[in-house]
Amino acid sequence: MTQTAPRELSMETSRDESLAVLELLIPWDLPLEQPLSPTDRSRIDRALQQLLQALAQPSPQAALVSISQALTALGEVDTQTASIQSTQTALKAWEVEDYDRYFQICHVHTEQSALCLVKGLLLTCQKFFEIDRQTPWLDAHQVKQQQQGFISYIQLLQRTFDLDTDRSEADPTTAPHKTELP
Repeated sequence: MTQTAPRELSMETSRDESLAVLELLIPWDLPLEQPLSPTDRSRIDRALQQLLQALAQPSPQAALVSISQALTALGEVDTQTASIQSTQTALKAWEVEDYDRYFQICHVHTEQSALCLVKGLLLTCQKFFEIDRQTPWLDAHQVKQQQQGFISYIQLLQRTFDLDTDRSEADPTTAPHKTELP
């Protein structure tokens, strides 16, 4: 059986939609610990709080505005494209590359892994709300479940980066782990 190179995909989007490639850290390079500088701690905390606010917005359009602001405030992340020679899985490198191309994913290396993780979450939420806006027939319950999943991921990042300590000590009822959609 002969392997052929995958074809380039054409993605149709509206003027408002970004064609940003989702940059993902290579799974086996994910850090076990991530100490943050005060500047990065502030940027990440602000971005995650803005994302929580976006998830609470009543409309996808309002959420997209909030997410766009969070992406702008987060700023650029210095990344280098990673070459995948071995996947450390049963998958072959060309299979991963084909998947990545189809889903507009780029595996990267970076010294700013925390910022990369947060930016990836913001871009994923942005795409989710773009789809939600374009397909109003989506089941509202499933949309809420996905939003709750994003909130859980935000809370995981807050715990991982030790960002929720101040809020939870001041008032346990406002701690990020209590956040839920109505």
